[in-house]
Amino acid sequence: MSNVIAEAVKLLQANQAIKAEALMRPYYPANVNNSQFLHLYALANSHSGEHSLGIDLLNKAISLKPDIAEYHHNIAAIFRLVGEFNLSEEHYLTALKLKPDYAEAYFNYSATRKFEADDPILAELEQQTARADLTDEDRCFLGFAAGKIFNDVKEYDKAFSFYQMGNRFKGASFDIDRFRKDIDRIISVFTFERIRQMATLGHQSKVPVFIVGMPRTGTTLVEQILSSHPEIHGAGELPDISSITGTMPQHASPQTKYPECIACLPDKAFAGFADAYLRRLRTFDPSAARIIDKMPGNFMHLGLLAIMFPRAKVIHCRRHPLDTCLSCYFQRFRRGHEYSFNLSHLGLYFREYERLIQHWLEVLPTTPFELNYSGLVNEQEDVSRKLVSWTGMPWHDVCLSFHDNSRPVTTASNWQVRRPMNKSGLDRWKNYDQHLAPLREALAGTAQSLN
Repeated sequence: MSNVIAEAVKLLQANQAIKAEALMRPYYPANVNNSQFLHLYALANSHSGEHSLGIDLLNKAISLKPDIAEYHHNIAAIFRLVGEFNLSEEHYLTALKLKPDYAEAYFNYSATRKFEADDPILAELEQQTARADLTDEDRCFLGFAAGKIFNDVKEYDKAFSFYQMGNRFKGASFDIDRFRKDIDRIISVFTFERIRQMATLGHQSKVPVFIVGMPRTGTTLVEQILSSHPEIHGAGELPDISSITGTMPQHASPQTKYPECIACLPDKAFAGFADAYLRRLRTFDPSAARIIDKMPGNFMHLGLLAIMFPRAKVIHCRRHPLDTCLSCYFQRFRRGHEYSFNLSHLGLYFREYERLIQHWLEVLPTTPFELNYSGLVNEQEDVSRKLVSWTGMPWHDVCLSFHDNSRPVTTASNWQVRRPMNKSGLDRWKNYDQHLAPLREALAGTAQSLN
C-alpha cells in the first residue's frame, strides 16, 4: 500500500489528479479505515472535480484521526473552492491550533475573508514571521499572509514590507530578454496576411469564448457573470491551448519550433487541433451554447485562435496598469508567472504584453471585446449586457446576480466573486504609491496613463 500512496503523491504533485484517482480506486474498499489513504484519495477526487466526494472522504479521514493538521487544512481548501467560507475558516483555524507554525495554513486562511484590526491572527503572524528557524518557503507563505491581512486593516507600509518578504523568498527568476524575443517571434509569424490566408483551415464553431489579459484584471469576475447565464458554461483556466502549441512542432515538416512551425503544418492539422479542443470543452458541458476558457495567458495565442476558431469570441480584460501589476505582486502564484515576484520585472512584462496586444489589434480579423475593469465595476448592468450580447446570447437578468452562482471557483478571486460588485479593487495602488518607483520606472512609456 505504501507504494500506491507514494505513486499517488507523485501524480498529484504533477497535476495528474485523474490518473491518481484511477490508480487508487481499486484499493478504496480495503482502505475505508486508512486515514492516510482516504486523505490522498479525497485530494485526487477533489482535484478531478468531484468536490463533494472529496469532502466526504476527508471528513471520514478526520473522524478517524482528528488531530492531523494537514487533513483540516486540505478540507478547508475544498470548502473555500465551493464557497463554504465559514466551514473553510473553521478548519483552517483547527489546523493552526493543532500546528501553530503551519505557514501554508496562515497563507490560505488569509484569503477566506476580510480581517479586522483586533483579530488575534495579526499578533500570531508577527510572532511567526520573526522566527529565526523559518525555511524560505515558510517565509514566503507568511509574507503573503501577513501582507494580505495588514492590507485588510489598512496598515499599508507594514503590509508592503511583508509582501516584499513573501516575494523575495519565492526565489523566482525571470528572463525578460528571452520573453521579448518570444514576443518578437509571435509578431513576425502572425501577420495580417497569414491569419487571413489560414482562417479557412480551422473550425467554424461559435462554442468557445476566450477571456484573456494580464492576471488580476477581472477575468474571474467576467467568467462568473457570463457563466451565470443558463446557456453559457465556465470551464475555468484551461491549459489546452498552450499544450497544443507545445504539440504542434511534432506535426510540422520539417520539424520547427512554435510559432514558426505553423507555416510547416499540413492544412488539416488546424481543424484536427480545433476538433480535439472542442471535444475537451464538451467534457465540461455537453450541450451549452457557449463554453468559456478563461486562461488569461491565452493573450499570447490570439493569432493561432483566430486561425483555429475564426468565429469564436475573445474578451480582453484591462485594468489600471499599476493596479494590475500591484495585484500580481500581492498574489503568490502557485506555478508560473515568475515575472510577478519583482516589481521591475512586472513592469517590463506588462510592456511586452501591451506590445503584443497592440499587434493583435492591428492584425486580427475580429477585434476582441475590450473589457475595462473600472467600467464594469461602475456600470455593472450596462457592461454586463454588452458582454452577453458579444457572445451572441440573449440577455438573462440572472447575470446581474453572479455572486449567487454556486459553481466552484479555483482562482485566487474565489472569495471576491461570491460577493456583490464592489469598488474596493479600484485605485488600490494609491495606498502604496511611495513604494512603487521601480514599477513606475519599468512601466515608463506604457500606452496607458499611470495617474
